[in-house]
Amino acid sequence: MVKIVGPDGDEAQANERLNWQMLMLRSIVAHDERVSVPEIARPGSELLADDDMTAPFHTSHLVHYALNVSSDALRTALAVLADGQDIRVPIIGLYPLLRTVIEGSALATWLVAPNEQLVRVKRTLEARLSDLSHDDKAVVVASTPALTDDAAERSAKQKMRRENSKRVRSEKGRILDHAARLGVEIDERGMPGFGPILEAIAPVIGMSVGEVRGTWHYVSGLTHPSLSRAISMASVEVKENNGGGILTGMMSADLATVGLALDAAMLGFKTALDVVAARGGQGNLTWTGDDLPPAPRFQRVWNDR
Repeated sequence: MVKIVGPDGDEAQANERLNWQMLMLRSIVAHDERVSVPEIARPGSELLADDDMTAPFHTSHLVHYALNVSSDALRTALAVLADGQDIRVPIIGLYPLLRTVIEGSALATWLVAPNEQLVRVKRTLEARLSDLSHDDKAVVVASTPALTDDAAERSAKQKMRRENSKRVRSEKGRILDHAARLGVEIDERGMPGFGPILEAIAPVIGMSVGEVRGTWHYVSGLTHPSLSRAISMASVEVKENNGGGILTGMMSADLATVGLALDAAMLGFKTALDVVAARGGQGNLTWTGDDLPPAPRFQRVWNDR
């Protein structure tokens, strides 16, 4: 069920929070439209120096794309939520978008946050290995033989796998050779998953590991068809008892849960912009929210920042 939230509502505190978050979301999207730049590594910046070391596997290319992924998902979230003067809140549809914002922002932050350049270089090369590994697995799965394949189809799939295997070995060798030339020891399995990445950047965000990684787990769980997770994190209204212990109910989005996910996404994106701006010498990338009115009384994720 889609919940429509107006300027006033029954869930007073959550309603006030969500309306405030809509102001922030519009401000962030407007800021992104104003300052979006094709080049995030200015001459003389540490990020450009990282590019010099990682070329042709440029750090800035990964970072810029990760920011674009988050930005695009934020814009889409705004399009989903905005309903004239009201706010349209789907029970599930918003969470995959906010998870994308969290993960894209986390990757951008993780890549450039360390002060030690060789650590940043290591992370860039491991991220490249992960991309290569995922691409490889996609081809392997797509070329899985089927019992109904004829000789030509089997031959085509075998050829696809051979060519892909050759390409992967070559590209992986280039990355490992590049790391060896720089004296950087990298994990051939690639970068860690998003759980460890979020754990690593929690100090950068300024929150505990439990808050950062735990919020991501909640939001991530809501992107899957898990009935128990949906019930635990939604508003459930029991309509009637049909007898025999069977209840009829209606689920809708829980505004407090939506507020938590929005806070996590916007704070993650803000953190990524701040870190990338500092490392790339692009101070105008940062979002300050100076255009917003005074905040209402409720507590927000970034009150402690």
